[in-house]
Amino acid sequence: MRISTSLFYKRSTDAMLAQQAQVSQTQLQLSSGKRILRPSDDPMGTSRIMEFNRSIETVKQYQENASVATSRLELEEGALEGMVDILQRANDLAIQGNNDSMSANDRGAIAAEMHHLLDGMLGLANSKDANGEYLFSGYQRDTQPFSRPALNDFIYSGDQGQRQLQISSTRQVADGDSGYDLFVDVETGPFAIGSGVAATSFLAINDGDLTINGISVGAIPAAADATERAYQITAAINDIKGVTHVFAEVIQPDRVSLSSSYSDITINSLSTPDTGLATSVIPATTRSASVTGAAATTFAAINAGDLTINGTSVGAIPIAADAATRAVQIRDAVNAVFGTTNVRAELVGTDQVQLISSSSDITVSTVTATDTGLISGTTLAVNDRQRNIFETLYELATELENDNSVDRYIADVQLAMENILNTQATVGARRNAVDEQDEVNSGSQLILESYRAEIEDLDLTEAISRLSQQMMALEAAQKTYIQVQGNSLFDYL
Repeated sequence: MRISTSLFYKRSTDAMLAQQAQVSQTQLQLSSGKRILRPSDDPMGTSRIMEFNRSIETVKQYQENASVATSRLELEEGALEGMVDILQRANDLAIQGNNDSMSANDRGAIAAEMHHLLDGMLGLANSKDANGEYLFSGYQRDTQPFSRPALNDFIYSGDQGQRQLQISSTRQVADGDSGYDLFVDVETGPFAIGSGVAATSFLAINDGDLTINGISVGAIPAAADATERAYQITAAINDIKGVTHVFAEVIQPDRVSLSSSYSDITINSLSTPDTGLATSVIPATTRSASVTGAAATTFAAINAGDLTINGTSVGAIPIAADAATRAVQIRDAVNAVFGTTNVRAELVGTDQVQLISSSSDITVSTVTATDTGLISGTTLAVNDRQRNIFETLYELATELENDNSVDRYIADVQLAMENILNTQATVGARRNAVDEQDEVNSGSQLILESYRAEIEDLDLTEAISRLSQQMMALEAAQKTYIQVQGNSLFDYL
């Protein structure tokens, strides 16, 4: 076979170029550390690498979610710990303030600290995370959960949602808790209260003739009048309150009020006129009332005293332009005297007012019902055992300021603290779950990356050896080409 000079040159050049391409390919592999530089190098391997990449990215996203959850749960745990400290201090102050030896000034000083504790609780309830999102607003992360438009008006603006973050293919974890469940829908302790009438006879009372919760108040001597009898009864009942858990106080010159934050109050009286207390059982409940008025139909000015809530005038109200304006006027006027009436007002729609009390009946008295939209009369309180934590602290401070017993609020503070502690325990459990899953995810990611490396990464020892062989082959091809192309027929002539 005859090989032309041009064919010889072409074949030699192609061979050297192919050899150079192999050397270049190996050099690129060594510089990148990757065996597969483009899909055509290993289509099957490339497909598997893409699958591993997708799996690894998914695990990384789980890790990012776990990191977010850990951060928020750590912040929540810190906030809850601060709240427990505040409620523990409030509990200590309530017990201290409930001591009969405390003076009005002493209770006033305790009340002042209680208000500071309340401000601290509100601040913690409005805590944010590193991204500026509120911890306790449910799904409404950009909405401040709690506001305070009036002294004892605490409005929750979040929802009851609880965001779940995916931390594995089969596992989700809540990264927060709703402020409604934590601070609003809080169980309160049992509370019973009842008032007697003025005694009508004042003979001596024998030991066993009057019992409270099955315990005799002891013998009581004859009294001069109803006022003296009321103070005798009060002192006798309070002497045994450590056993009966019933507290007595004189509410009018000649009448006694009984209260208990422990249980029902059972009264057995042999002779009712001698004590002013009727044989009865007063059930332990927390009183709450709510009533919604209609839209006002006339908007003339309301004089001071024309509208009263629980016997307290809401003051003078000017002429209104329409029902919506009148509703806002009524709401603001009612809330301005909340500290006295224990009744707060909210708008329902744009032109109706709802009255709410967490402690008593609601008695409305109006000179002209159509001027207010509120109907004169009394709305009886119904049983409701929930109250938000902030109202509890505020009412506790108010009672201390008024030099009153706060026995009924001690159990409420303890239940509020128990609610926080229970949530704190769940937060700790969630943090543990995230930490555990984080370790599992890290292990899974390492395994996936090792499998991918087996396919994708270069065997350096083999590649260096191959490069040496390829370089030797290329050098040999080049030397051979030089020697062969130098040979000519003319060299032998």
